[in-house]
Amino acid sequence: MSNIDQLKKLKEGLLLLSRDREVVFSFHETFKHVDELLEIVDDLLAKESTK
Repeated sequence: MSNIDQLKKLKEGLLLLSRDREVVFSFHETFKHVDELLEIVDDLLAKESTK
């Protein structure tokens, strides 16, 4: 997955968790989303550190 794709997915995930969201998630679902977003951030940081 390209950096642009990962950044788009990160933005989508953050919008799902933002105050303007249309759906309220359970704690379990919220933590799952946060874990997925952290994986994206870790991957992007790893890619940047190898440049």
